[in-house]
Amino acid sequence: MNHPLFLVCCRALAALLLLLVLMSPVLVQWPASWHWDYLNWKLLPAAGFYLLLFSLFSKIRWGLMLLLPFVLLVPQEVFYLHTYQKSTDAHALAIVAETDLAEAAGYLTGIGVVLALAVLVLGLLWFYAVRTAWLLKWQWGQGWRPFLWLVFIGLGASLAWHEWQYQQLNKAAERKNPQETVFASRPLPYSHEKFHATYPLNLLLALNEFRVQREATAQVASQVEQFRFGVRQEPEISGRQIYLLVIGETLRPDRLQLNGYPRSTTPRLAGTANLVSYPDMISPWAWTRMSVPVMLSRKAGTDQRYFPTEASLVSAFKEAGFSTYWLSTQSPLGVHDSSIALHASEADQVQYLNPVGYRQEGFYDEILLPAVERVLAQDESKQLIVLHTLGSHFSYADRYPKHFDLFTPSGKGERISMHDRSARQKLNNAYDNSVAYTDFVLFNLINQLKQTNASAALLYASDHGENIFDGQCGKSGHGHNTEFDYRVAALLWFSDALKMQQPQKTQLAQSRREQPLSTTQLFDTLLDLANLSYPEQQLQQSWVSAQWQPAPRILQHGLDFDKANRDPVCKELSAPK
Repeated sequence: MNHPLFLVCCRALAALLLLLVLMSPVLVQWPASWHWDYLNWKLLPAAGFYLLLFSLFSKIRWGLMLLLPFVLLVPQEVFYLHTYQKSTDAHALAIVAETDLAEAAGYLTGIGVVLALAVLVLGLLWFYAVRTAWLLKWQWGQGWRPFLWLVFIGLGASLAWHEWQYQQLNKAAERKNPQETVFASRPLPYSHEKFHATYPLNLLLALNEFRVQREATAQVASQVEQFRFGVRQEPEISGRQIYLLVIGETLRPDRLQLNGYPRSTTPRLAGTANLVSYPDMISPWAWTRMSVPVMLSRKAGTDQRYFPTEASLVSAFKEAGFSTYWLSTQSPLGVHDSSIALHASEADQVQYLNPVGYRQEGFYDEILLPAVERVLAQDESKQLIVLHTLGSHFSYADRYPKHFDLFTPSGKGERISMHDRSARQKLNNAYDNSVAYTDFVLFNLINQLKQTNASAALLYASDHGENIFDGQCGKSGHGHNTEFDYRVAALLWFSDALKMQQPQKTQLAQSRREQPLSTTQLFDTLLDLANLSYPEQQLQQSWVSAQWQPAPRILQHGLDFDKANRDPVCKELSAPK
């Protein structure tokens, strides 16, 4: 049908559909109640960006051609917003960069065909619009483009002024702590703060943030790449060897049924043979980005440097001929994660399995189980596997599936502030549910190791503790310098085969269950358990060694944990008088 009116209607409809498609990632974020921030920082910037592209050329078709990548990425962005309630960011790009195509398909949760069809339809719509603009020779009227450029120059100058102000704040923060550099400077640049959820600006900002952090990571990694411990396995352990280090998150030892907690939070582990719980383990730091490197390396608990100066136990095991793996449900980028990612990059294979990190519900830690199963199926003679879990990270109710909502009310499905004391019961119930879920994950990991019949061990330790309105205390979360901040759950399981080959070490591991331990001892303990030695080894740091000695447990600020005073309400630590 070639009726002129029909063709005009088709072209108008195609133009309207293309506009709605391009704006859909912003439109789906339409607020329940109107506020100006949505107009100022989402709707108008998105429309302005497209208008700027169109104004670059006098002929409309060239501007339409520049829209192609943004048109094709719309289905992915809408899917991401619908599934994870967030826009694509540097974390998502890092996940894609660290994941092969087969694993990336898992993030699409079975709707890959729908997304492919949507991309095809939108591609055809874009082609029709370009063809129409070409045939009809659409172009800008005289004077419109210079007028728009003046408007954009004015807006750009305003943004540049605000950007300059933010940069001065960043520079001031860097002068106070030069170790923080690009990963930890706050606040984020103005553009990131305002446009991080505005499609397609969020894609451009995410690409830039990903590039900057990757370059900074590579620069620091190159400084420790040549580091060598001089590790050897003496004596050699016969047969297959598997060591699994599980880095927990925010798990307190007093909330484990294994340690006398009245609730059934660890029913599976409670009946597991060869399992030792260490209720008197502490971490010298209450921040993940500082506590985890202490667990992985020889870094002292009082070392304030953000970046590592030497490699971690991952490289130590590699020197001894182990294949090494890092599997994580946390993020590969960001202020809390980049220092950890540097050690993760030492592994032979690295996989980040959670597309949203800790900010939304995302995937649960059990996604690590099939990943570990794939690693074990490779049947290598020596394997080290490091798992970095989300554990009990706030929001606690986001860390477990619905069928683990055992203690109620838990607030699952609600948005509850950790600082709302009136929600104390829900927070504590949700936290205990997350502990019970960790019990499930660890129990299944142990069963996977059992099935290999290898000389195997699983060492679990949390990065730091948590306050949850304990007693009459009004503190919640971590970083309050209380006893609850530093006490962490820790477990060691070993297989029957390892018990036979290392009878003295496994016996010592069991005998020291009540001893005062620190996560600063994990490095030497795990190496010692695997018979790995190196010239500067400190066996007095290994609690599976006959040479182990109790030592002062010094916290990040130089305070002795065991000698510090504790206030009667929150157990806040202070120097003894």
